[in-house]
Amino acid sequence: MLASRFINKKISPLRADDTIEHALEVMTEHDIGNLPVVNKTTEKLIGQIKREDLEAIEDKSAHISTVDLGEAIKVFERQHVFEAVRLMLKYEIRLLPVVDENMTYKGVICKKEVLEALTRLLNLSELGSIITIEMERRDYTLSEIVQLIENEGVKILGIAVETPSAQEDRFRVSIKLNRQDIANVSSALRRYGYDIITETHSDVLEIDYEARAGELLRYLDM
Repeated sequence: MLASRFINKKISPLRADDTIEHALEVMTEHDIGNLPVVNKTTEKLIGQIKREDLEAIEDKSAHISTVDLGEAIKVFERQHVFEAVRLMLKYEIRLLPVVDENMTYKGVICKKEVLEALTRLLNLSELGSIITIEMERRDYTLSEIVQLIENEGVKILGIAVETPSAQEDRFRVSIKLNRQDIANVSSALRRYGYDIITETHSDVLEIDYEARAGELLRYLDM
């Protein structure tokens, strides 16, 4: 899923001749803490403005051109939407500009678009089951796991991989399946030595996925 699929054009970027007062009004209207700034002529992204910086300026009639711009945090339209999520979390922003390869502004990705992307990628609307497998780094491979599951006539709806931490050198792979009864899958994986740490079914799974997505959105909702 490319970032270009989730572009929001309803929020206009700022330009040099916009006033600070106007910028704050837009931020208040959309409940956001930052706005991209583009060149008036070329529409190229040149930076961003934060609400707290503008609120600290006494003369709200001053133009954006008088304010020092912050780094232009952006995602390219041909990048995966996961890169947009990563940047939002890293820089603690809820709105991310999207540009083309020439840095021309195309729109923004907002919290709503992030939720839509996660819902599709994690198949939140599909009922099923989830199985989580833990394995040593040296044993990590997806091809055999996928083959074993599909040999049981079960379809994989989504896969999430938790990479090893500094404290624990083990991968955790969570796989969403299209069936509620996955006893045969569990048995097949155990026969091949895989360590299954969770097996969750139906409604419990949907609640868990929705809760995790909600946690991310609350983190972005600053």
